[in-house]
Amino acid sequence: MKRNLFLSLLIVFFTTSFILLIGCNNQTPTKEQSSVSQKKVDYELQEKCGKQSKEYFSKEYENGTVKTKDGTISTYYTNHYNKKQNKCFLLLRFTHIYNNKKKGYSYSEELWDINENNKYGFFVENGKNNLCFVLDKECKSEEEWNSLVKPYMEE
Repeated sequence: MKRNLFLSLLIVFFTTSFILLIGCNNQTPTKEQSSVSQKKVDYELQEKCGKQSKEYFSKEYENGTVKTKDGTISTYYTNHYNKKQNKCFLLLRFTHIYNNKKKGYSYSEELWDINENNKYGFFVENGKNNLCFVLDKECKSEEEWNSLVKPYMEE
Protein backbone atom coordinates (compact mmCIF):
# COMPACT_ATOMS: atom_id res chain seq x y z
CA MET A 1 0.00 0.00 0.00
CA LYS A 2 2.78 2.42 0.99
CA ARG A 3 4.65 1.33 -2.06
CA ASN A 4 1.65 2.03 -4.34
CA LEU A 5 1.19 5.45 -2.75
CA PHE A 6 4.88 6.22 -3.17
CA LEU A 7 4.78 5.11 -6.83
CA SER A 8 1.66 7.19 -7.45
CA LEU A 9 3.30 10.27 -5.95
CA LEU A 10 6.43 9.61 -7.97
CA ILE A 11 4.41 9.34 -11.19
CA VAL A 12 2.53 12.57 -10.41
CA PHE A 13 5.82 14.36 -9.67
CA PHE A 14 7.49 13.24 -12.90
CA THR A 15 4.39 13.94 -14.98
CA THR A 16 4.09 17.47 -13.55
CA SER A 17 7.81 18.08 -14.08
CA PHE A 18 7.56 16.88 -17.68
CA ILE A 19 4.55 19.11 -18.42
CA LEU A 20 6.32 22.13 -16.93
CA LEU A 21 9.44 21.37 -18.94
CA ILE A 22 7.47 21.24 -22.20
CA GLY A 23 5.76 24.51 -21.27
CA CYS A 24 9.16 26.21 -20.92
CA ASN A 25 9.92 25.54 -24.57
CA ASN A 26 6.84 27.54 -25.63
CA GLN A 27 7.88 30.76 -23.92
CA THR A 28 6.52 34.03 -25.20
CA PRO A 29 9.09 36.53 -26.50
CA THR A 30 10.59 38.89 -23.97
CA LYS A 31 9.78 42.57 -24.07
CA GLU A 32 13.23 43.24 -25.56
CA GLN A 33 12.72 40.64 -28.32
CA SER A 34 9.31 42.12 -29.17
CA SER A 35 10.79 45.62 -29.30
CA VAL A 36 13.56 44.54 -31.69
CA SER A 37 11.04 42.70 -33.86
CA GLN A 38 8.72 45.75 -33.97
CA LYS A 39 11.62 48.05 -34.88
CA LYS A 40 12.47 45.76 -37.78
CA VAL A 41 8.86 45.84 -39.03
CA ASP A 42 8.74 49.65 -38.67
CA TYR A 43 12.00 50.01 -40.58
CA GLU A 44 10.73 47.77 -43.38
CA LEU A 45 7.51 49.81 -43.64
CA GLN A 46 9.49 53.06 -43.73
CA GLU A 47 11.72 51.64 -46.44
CA LYS A 48 8.70 50.49 -48.47
CA CYS A 49 7.14 53.94 -48.10
CA GLY A 50 10.32 55.57 -49.40
CA LYS A 51 10.45 53.28 -52.43
CA GLN A 52 6.75 53.79 -53.26
CA SER A 53 7.16 57.57 -52.96
CA LYS A 54 10.22 57.62 -55.18
CA GLU A 55 8.46 55.49 -57.82
CA TYR A 56 5.37 57.71 -57.74
CA PHE A 57 7.39 60.90 -57.97
CA SER A 58 9.56 59.60 -60.82
CA LYS A 59 6.49 58.44 -62.75
CA GLU A 60 4.56 61.70 -62.31
CA TYR A 61 7.33 64.32 -62.26
CA GLU A 62 10.40 62.60 -63.76
CA ASN A 63 13.39 64.58 -62.49
CA GLY A 64 11.26 67.27 -60.80
CA THR A 65 11.73 70.11 -63.31
CA VAL A 66 9.16 70.93 -65.98
CA LYS A 67 9.46 73.73 -68.51
CA THR A 68 6.18 75.34 -69.50
CA LYS A 69 5.33 78.22 -71.82
CA ASP A 70 4.88 80.42 -68.72
CA GLY A 71 8.10 79.43 -66.98
CA THR A 72 9.59 76.58 -64.95
CA ILE A 73 8.02 74.36 -62.32
CA SER A 74 10.41 72.78 -59.84
CA THR A 75 9.03 69.90 -57.81
CA TYR A 76 10.43 67.91 -54.93
CA TYR A 77 9.02 65.69 -52.24
CA THR A 78 9.42 64.25 -48.78
CA ASN A 79 7.75 61.14 -47.49
CA HIS A 80 6.97 59.66 -44.12
CA TYR A 81 5.58 56.36 -42.89
CA ASN A 82 3.11 57.29 -40.17
CA LYS A 83 3.21 54.39 -37.73
CA LYS A 84 0.18 55.59 -35.76
CA GLN A 85 -2.04 55.65 -38.88
CA ASN A 86 -0.18 52.86 -40.69
CA LYS A 87 -0.01 55.04 -43.81
CA CYS A 88 2.63 56.31 -46.19
CA PHE A 89 2.37 60.07 -46.69
CA LEU A 90 3.93 62.05 -49.51
CA LEU A 91 4.40 65.82 -49.29
CA LEU A 92 4.92 67.36 -52.73
CA ARG A 93 6.30 70.90 -53.10
CA PHE A 94 5.98 72.94 -56.29
CA THR A 95 7.63 76.25 -57.15
CA HIS A 96 6.49 77.89 -60.38
CA ILE A 97 8.74 80.69 -61.56
CA TYR A 98 7.11 82.67 -64.33
CA ASN A 99 8.96 84.13 -67.33
CA ASN A 100 6.98 87.34 -66.97
CA LYS A 101 8.62 89.35 -64.15
CA LYS A 102 5.29 90.95 -63.14
CA LYS A 103 3.72 87.58 -62.35
CA GLY A 104 6.66 86.48 -60.20
CA TYR A 105 6.16 83.02 -58.74
CA SER A 106 3.72 80.71 -57.02
CA TYR A 107 4.40 78.08 -54.42
CA SER A 108 2.23 75.11 -53.51
CA GLU A 109 2.26 71.89 -51.55
CA GLU A 110 0.11 68.79 -51.57
CA LEU A 111 -0.25 66.07 -48.93
CA TRP A 112 -1.06 62.57 -50.24
CA ASP A 113 -1.73 59.13 -48.82
CA ILE A 114 0.40 57.33 -51.39
CA ASN A 115 -1.12 53.86 -50.94
CA GLU A 116 -4.72 54.98 -51.38
CA ASN A 117 -3.83 57.71 -53.91
CA ASN A 118 -5.86 60.11 -51.77
CA LYS A 119 -5.09 63.83 -51.49
CA TYR A 120 -5.36 64.96 -47.87
CA GLY A 121 -4.75 68.62 -48.49
CA PHE A 122 -3.08 71.43 -50.38
CA PHE A 123 -1.52 74.82 -49.81
CA VAL A 124 -1.18 77.49 -52.52
CA GLU A 125 0.63 80.80 -52.17
CA ASN A 126 0.40 83.19 -55.10
CA GLY A 127 1.75 86.59 -54.22
CA LYS A 128 -0.17 87.73 -51.14
CA ASN A 129 -3.04 85.24 -51.49
CA ASN A 130 -3.04 81.88 -49.73
CA LEU A 131 -5.47 79.02 -50.11
CA CYS A 132 -5.23 75.88 -48.04
CA PHE A 133 -7.17 72.88 -46.82
CA VAL A 134 -6.33 69.69 -44.94
CA LEU A 135 -9.24 67.28 -45.17
CA ASP A 136 -12.17 69.42 -44.03
CA LYS A 137 -10.11 72.10 -42.24
CA GLU A 138 -9.41 75.40 -43.95
CA CYS A 139 -6.25 77.31 -43.14
CA LYS A 140 -5.15 80.82 -44.03
CA SER A 141 -1.38 80.79 -43.72
CA GLU A 142 1.64 78.63 -44.33
CA GLU A 143 2.12 78.35 -40.56
CA GLU A 144 -1.40 76.93 -40.17
CA TRP A 145 -0.74 74.55 -43.08
CA ASN A 146 2.48 73.34 -41.45
CA SER A 147 0.74 72.72 -38.12
CA LEU A 148 -2.07 70.75 -39.81
CA VAL A 149 0.38 68.66 -41.87
CA LYS A 150 2.78 67.99 -38.99
CA PRO A 151 0.81 65.11 -37.39
CA TYR A 152 0.84 63.23 -40.68
CA MET A 153 4.52 63.77 -41.43
CA GLU A 154 6.04 63.34 -37.96
CA GLU A 155 4.21 60.64 -35.99
